[in-house]
Amino acid sequence: MNDKTHISAQSDDDEIDLLELVYTILDGKWLILFFILLSTFLAFIYAFGQPPIYKADAVLQVESKKAAIPGLGDLAGLGGETDASVGTEIEIIKSRKNLEKAIKKLNLDIKAEPKRIPLLGNLYSKFFNSDDVQKLPKIWGWLDKKVYPYAWGKEKVTINRLEVPAHLLDKNLTLISREKNSFDLLSEKRLVLQGKVNQYSRSKDGSIQINVQELVALPGTKFILQKKSNLEVIQSLQKAIKASEKGKRTGIISLALEGADKQLIVKTLDHISKTYLAQNQSRSSLDAANALDFLKKQIKPVKDKADKAEASIKLYRTQHHTADISMETQAVLNVVAGIDAELQKLSLKRDELGQKYTSNHPVIQAITAQEKKLKKRKQRTLSKISKLPETQQELLKRERDYKVASETYLDLLNQIQGFKIAEASTVGNVYIVDKAVVYNKPVKPKKGLILALGALLGGMLGILLVFLKKALHQTVHNPEKLEEITGIPVYATVPLSTTVKLTGGFNKDKRQKSLLAIANSTDPAIESLRSLRTSLHFALLEAKNNIVMITGPSPGIGKSFISSNFASVLASAEEKVLLIDADMRKGYLHNVLNKKISPGLSDLISDQAALEDVIHTIQIDDNSMDIITRGKTPPNPSELLMHSRFKELLDQLSEQYDLILIDTPPVHAVTDPTIIGALSGVVFMVVYSDLHSMKEIEHAVTRLMHTGVETKGFIFNGYNAKKNSYGYGGYGYHSYYGDYKSDNN
Repeated sequence: MNDKTHISAQSDDDEIDLLELVYTILDGKWLILFFILLSTFLAFIYAFGQPPIYKADAVLQVESKKAAIPGLGDLAGLGGETDASVGTEIEIIKSRKNLEKAIKKLNLDIKAEPKRIPLLGNLYSKFFNSDDVQKLPKIWGWLDKKVYPYAWGKEKVTINRLEVPAHLLDKNLTLISREKNSFDLLSEKRLVLQGKVNQYSRSKDGSIQINVQELVALPGTKFILQKKSNLEVIQSLQKAIKASEKGKRTGIISLALEGADKQLIVKTLDHISKTYLAQNQSRSSLDAANALDFLKKQIKPVKDKADKAEASIKLYRTQHHTADISMETQAVLNVVAGIDAELQKLSLKRDELGQKYTSNHPVIQAITAQEKKLKKRKQRTLSKISKLPETQQELLKRERDYKVASETYLDLLNQIQGFKIAEASTVGNVYIVDKAVVYNKPVKPKKGLILALGALLGGMLGILLVFLKKALHQTVHNPEKLEEITGIPVYATVPLSTTVKLTGGFNKDKRQKSLLAIANSTDPAIESLRSLRTSLHFALLEAKNNIVMITGPSPGIGKSFISSNFASVLASAEEKVLLIDADMRKGYLHNVLNKKISPGLSDLISDQAALEDVIHTIQIDDNSMDIITRGKTPPNPSELLMHSRFKELLDQLSEQYDLILIDTPPVHAVTDPTIIGALSGVVFMVVYSDLHSMKEIEHAVTRLMHTGVETKGFIFNGYNAKKNSYGYGGYGYHSYYGDYKSDNN
């Protein structure tokens, strides 16, 4: 590099430039737009390729429970909880016992669906299929056999029964439709059975049985079958059913189920609701049934006891010739008998409730407390009887036993009748408010949301890649920063031109078609070259000759544009200028100036043409300039430039012209610039805005310096003053020199 002080490339300003961020995004707008369109397209395939998911719902009501046992209502306030818990009822609805009945009834443990290419099959069926069943048109060539087994229309299969051995549970089976309502069933590509629609079919060993109720498909279409394990289906259904209480303490339960089959989800919800309703009614009548069974077992012993007590009284009266008891004694008897009857009822009730509750239950403890009170009252009453004669006491005892037994018997008969009525009239505390219905509009996928998210993610990915690209490829887009870092002055800043004419078509190697200085002499790019003319005058004062080499780090940065138009600007100032196209590999100035490629520089150096034959004159308004084209492409351009005749030629021409401009290949591509630079008085390096990294520029300057060539200054090309971020438009970047091969490593 030159002897000037090299300034570190690290920026002193660590602040975030928001305007630069915006311009970075604008520079990468096409990349961002590409990813937005790509992501939106993929989101479209996903959104419309998914089968529509519908939602069905039903509403149930759970009322507070009433006492199911007649006569227990007076004890309910002693600790019994009668209000139903909605949370408990929801768990019962989703219980295995309740769901298992729906699974068996509706064959939910059998999965049967046509085999489709993921996403694409549904897309084709949605947008291109109008028939019930369809195959792709045979325009796919070798792909026809690959896609033929897949379903592309409204194919379907209905399985009434499918039995498989345990090792095939949750494993895929393949059903292939055949002609005449027949089919083949395969397991892991092995044929296990052949059958017909609406007929039971079984494998040879009988382990696999199937009944296909309906099969709508063209021959050769494949279906995927699967027999799921009962527990897995129950768990899946438990997760799929959404049950919740509407509001707080309303007792209203909302059930919802989503699925692709409208009819199936409605049937599933209806069956679950009805099964739960029947189960609730059964639970409600169970208490009455249990109590009835208990009372029926107790009534015979009580009746026998009453009969024995009556016979005992008659026998005692006969043996002892005892008359009826007095009125006073009868009153005492009634009191004691009433107490005994109450004690008998409480004892029966405690035994009955003991089947449901422990001895620590509040209801049982309340009965025990009542028994204690009645027994104390009985003892106080019996103390009055002890004063009577012994025969009267014995008669009174037997009368009391009979009266208690007979009243208890009558009470049991009344309770049995009550429980029979309760058992027959039990309706439960659950009601179906709204039967299951399905919404016509799918709830999933949410196409608009998916497309919006796809576009958003694509934009974010595009922006991320733009900033990542910028971070990995730090380029120079500020001429002041270039001067600051390298210590080499920028002699001219050439703004981006949008009026320069380029070769058309989709060819990536777009080139300048004509001189901009002639087509539009007032273009800002030409004005900047006029300022370069003034700066060059002072640069030549210290130069060893009037030869100016224009080069650059890489191809496609506008070196030929700068050279040709700068020569035209100098010629317009009445200077005698010679432009030499020294790029004997890929030079194209002959096309720009509409001259023949040969004879040219290569012919002149190889002594195959005379000087007067290779110099072409170009008219520039009232003035003119001369040009030497590159000539025929030689096999060894670098060796040709190193020949003494090239130096002699430049010395000769230097005396004949005011200024010689030499357009050379890129420094990083070949060694030609180092050879020509050693013979030049001034070396300018063209740098294109936002294309080169600082290391690339420094390496190019260093490479020239190692051969003794000093870079006098930079020409900053492609500057965009509007955004201070610099594109490649106009005469900008292309990969025309992409196939250059360096001959000097």
